[in-house]
Amino acid sequence: MRAVTMGWAVAGALVLLAPAGAWAAAGNVDEVPSGTVLGKENWEVAKGHMPDEILEFYKRDEYRHEIIKKEGDAWLVDPDLIAASKKNAGKFDINENGTVVDKATGKRPDVITGRPFPDIDANDPKAGTKALWNFVYTLFWEGSFHTNSPVNWISRDGLLRKIATDVHFKYYDGQQPHLQEMIGENPLNILSRTLGVVNEPADVNGIVSLNWRYREGDQIDQSWTYVPALRRVRPINPANRSDGLLGSDISQDDGPYFDGKPEDFNFKLIGEGVALAHFDKLTLDKKSPVRPLEEGEEISDLVPESETGFRLEVPEIDLIASQQEGWKKGKGLVAWAPLGVALVPRPVWIVEATPKNAYYVFGRQVMYFDKSTFRGYWKNKYDWKGNALVNWAPPAMAMTPVKGGDGREYHLRVGGGGNTATALNFKQDRATVTGMPVAASDYHIQMDDEIFQTDRLLRAGK
Repeated sequence: MRAVTMGWAVAGALVLLAPAGAWAAAGNVDEVPSGTVLGKENWEVAKGHMPDEILEFYKRDEYRHEIIKKEGDAWLVDPDLIAASKKNAGKFDINENGTVVDKATGKRPDVITGRPFPDIDANDPKAGTKALWNFVYTLFWEGSFHTNSPVNWISRDGLLRKIATDVHFKYYDGQQPHLQEMIGENPLNILSRTLGVVNEPADVNGIVSLNWRYREGDQIDQSWTYVPALRRVRPINPANRSDGLLGSDISQDDGPYFDGKPEDFNFKLIGEGVALAHFDKLTLDKKSPVRPLEEGEEISDLVPESETGFRLEVPEIDLIASQQEGWKKGKGLVAWAPLGVALVPRPVWIVEATPKNAYYVFGRQVMYFDKSTFRGYWKNKYDWKGNALVNWAPPAMAMTPVKGGDGREYHLRVGGGGNTATALNFKQDRATVTGMPVAASDYHIQMDDEIFQTDRLLRAGK
């Protein structure tokens, strides 16, 4: 792979691709000692290493985070995933629809294990799409999971409103071999299913959403919702996945970072550089509280138990600034400023996503994929005129080695901060924050297909 020397910065509506040598002028994070706190005194060093709209919060001292230097990638990658991905070298391609296909047959393979494109060439016109699919299969490798994900509306005054949601994700492809074997037959050719139930507050209690995503790129998602007041299950248009979830600034297509159907977008590699990536600090300190599930332990109201899996149980901690005792509006950190986060310099591919649907809310999205892990940092979303609207930032996590009930050592990407993610609305000067208060999450679990059937929505709702 030929190295392309480019810097990156989000300036207004454009991603600037700076020539070699421009880093010193923009901000040289290499010269910053590990342990330095980024804030108003030194914000310039982060120029070009995060979106300008995010950097403004450090410039005003409304965000303050420690910069931590980490050597190599061993702390960040699953060696089993790396080994599985290497076996895919040269096997796959991207067709005209944007779907991963087998080079030999031109068809979508039944199962892909590991990242389909272990080597990405910056000169390849399909490089952006390949980076996106690498992210997707990195997510699949981590297995099906369940999480309680409270959603909180935060203004500069503090908490405005919150809802509690219970979400189940089931993946039918790309899981680790011992998990993939448990999937069984897949006659409907499903790629993934997602079920979300709203539990609180009372005015939205019992709303259920269900989405099926198919393996074939030309087959659109199917989505349904159940609204208790109507007592009916209704199909909904999957094209509106860019709309805010129950009026929040989080879109359905945000999810773990990007959850849109890949074939619904065009992806373009527009640069590469070094991002100051936002990491869950507890995982950097190797203090993520995760353990194997006990025999017979209940997952949720819909999943009584699983033969495999791990549980993340986080003690109640302050996750954003306004939760801290003594916090005051206008005095230091902004209300939604994330706590327990550190900034780690990471090499990234910079990928632009533009929707094929002209009625999609966001005209373009700019994503920063780690070159080693393909996890994403600081996703910026723009309107059709190029104005920055929202930034979506799930926390990145170091790998946590955990011994499973079968005696094997697993490498889990699970955080200590309760999966706290922030959707920051630049225009409205507000944020939507997930994961507070913290709640248990379950990973590498098995879920019966029946809970993802439309006739089960009545049981899941109220």
